[in-house]
Amino acid sequence: MYNSTVMQQTLGYKSCPNQFQEQWLDWLIDEAHKQGMQVHAYFEKGIKIDKNSPIFDLAISKKWIVPGVDKTYSGIDHYVLDVENPEIANFFKKILVEFVQKYPTIDAVQWDDYLGYYAELPGKVDRTARLTSFVQQMIAGMKKANPHVSFDICHHNPYWAKRYFAADWLSWKVDRVFIQAYNDANFNQELNYAENYAGVAITDKQLYHLKELVAQPKIKSVLVFPLQGEPEETSAKIKNITSN
Repeated sequence: MYNSTVMQQTLGYKSCPNQFQEQWLDWLIDEAHKQGMQVHAYFEKGIKIDKNSPIFDLAISKKWIVPGVDKTYSGIDHYVLDVENPEIANFFKKILVEFVQKYPTIDAVQWDDYLGYYAELPGKVDRTARLTSFVQQMIAGMKKANPHVSFDICHHNPYWAKRYFAADWLSWKVDRVFIQAYNDANFNQELNYAENYAGVAITDKQLYHLKELVAQPKIKSVLVFPLQGEPEETSAKIKNITSN
C-alpha cells in the first residue's frame, strides 16, 4: 500500500492501486502504541498473484511464475511466483527490509499460507528445501535491518503445510505461528496444534467459536480474518460477543 522505491524499481509501480495515504500508517502505529496495542503488517498475498494483478502480464513475460494454476481456493485461480528466480527472491527480500526500515516501530510482519506451493501444481517437483532457504534468507535480512520486528506466520498445521504446500515452517525460524482453523470439519484437531503455538486463526464466519476459544486457557490468542471484506462489521460483532 505504501510508496515503495523497491517496487518502483522492480515492477514499475510505486504501490498497488489504492487510496492509501502514507501518513496514515505512521499515525496508526503511533496511536496504537499509545493505547498499548501492537500493529502487525499483513503480507497477505505472499508469493501469489492472480489475473487481476497489475503485474500479471509482466510476470508472464519475464517467466516469474511456476507452471500451472494454484486452485487452493475455489473462488480464484492463483499463479505462484518462483522464489528460485533471483529477481523474485531479491524483490521480496528487499521490500521486506525496506518496510521495516521505513516503519521502524512496527511490531511484526505476518505472512500466511500464500507463502507456499500447492502440491497439485503440475509435475512432481519438491520445492520444500528451496522455499525454506528463501524464507530463512528473507527473515535474516529483515532481522539485520530491524531486529526488533517479529516475523510471524498464519499457516496450516505443520503436517499439512509441508505435505501440501512445501512449507516446512518448522525450519523457517519464525518468531510466532498462528494455526489456521478455517475448516470446521477438522476444527478440534487444529486446536490441538494451536495449543503449542502462538494461537489460532478463524474467519468471521466462525465467530460462534469465539467464546469457547477465549475460555480455553491453552489457546493463547485468536486471530479473526474478515473473509467477507467487512472489517468494521466483524470488529463490532467481536465486541458484542466478548462483552456479553
